[in-house]
Amino acid sequence: MKEKVIFMRQLATMVGAGLPITRGLQIMEQQVSNPMFRRVITQVKTSVESGKTLADSFRESDEVFDDVTINLIEAGESSGNLDVILNKLAIELEESKKLGDKLRGALTYPIILLVIIIGVMGLMMFVLVPSMTDIYSEFDAELPAITQFMMGMSNFFIGYWWVVLVLVLSLVIGYKVWVDTPKGKRTRDKILLKIPIMGVIISKMQIAQFTRLLSLLMTGGLPIIKALELTALSLSNEMFKEVILQSRDDVEKGGSLALPIARSEYYPLIVSSMIAVGEETGELDTVLERVAQYYKDEVDTATESVSSLLEPIFLIVMGLVIAFISLAIYMPMFQLSEVMGMVVDIVTLMV
Repeated sequence: MKEKVIFMRQLATMVGAGLPITRGLQIMEQQVSNPMFRRVITQVKTSVESGKTLADSFRESDEVFDDVTINLIEAGESSGNLDVILNKLAIELEESKKLGDKLRGALTYPIILLVIIIGVMGLMMFVLVPSMTDIYSEFDAELPAITQFMMGMSNFFIGYWWVVLVLVLSLVIGYKVWVDTPKGKRTRDKILLKIPIMGVIISKMQIAQFTRLLSLLMTGGLPIIKALELTALSLSNEMFKEVILQSRDDVEKGGSLALPIARSEYYPLIVSSMIAVGEETGELDTVLERVAQYYKDEVDTATESVSSLLEPIFLIVMGLVIAFISLAIYMPMFQLSEVMGMVVDIVTLMV
């Protein structure tokens, strides 16, 4: 993504300065550090030199350049505003990258804590508990229920680790197969939106992407029907995608874009209201850009707070796990020390 942003910005600068596209691509080919992306630019340059348009050349590398990029460049070439479109594409790619980075950044620390919790439990189950089991077995004393439970779990994991591994792999593969089906993906996306905190962030990210991308496509000169279709395909959540596709069908029949969005439970009233204002004033692209900026700020605020909310939760969970395991291991020691103290007292009295 970073390479694509730099590529779009520099190519826009060179095209705006009047440099031929083939020369611009040749310069970019020499500057790009990523070997795979360099090969793609070489392929695009060769295709342009053979007489094809830049959009058609990008279309041959659709694994790198998506439909939105290709259609916008096609519109830019037709209108003679290719440098403007390339700049807008660079901004769009940069915004998408920032949104993804913010979400990953917010989840990094909680994920690290989760890995630590799993690591601590593994160390306890496979190393500490078995060694303590050998010690306690020599005393032939009745152990507390919590200790017996921990020993049973440890024995199970040591003796049947392969069963656990097969079960985990089966669940992962089963989930992957299920989520690759249309029904599975739709169900997964619907569940994600109901998760506290995370569902709100996903919703705001989808709205920010929808409004920003639709505004960009309309500003680029694409017809509203085509713009809605491309925007819908770019959304990752099926619930939001379905609403936009329904909106496209309504607009194609002569209806309003705001109406199907207002009927949806996933888009807030402010979005449909602002779209209605944009349709009435004839400045839909400008209004959408303002809504996109609003939701971008909302995502920024939400992602900053999610980390501070999740950190104490995971710390408490980690503390409870360690406390539970420690209690299971050391409680018999306290009981044995009490028994040994009583024996010493009795022996002392007898003497």
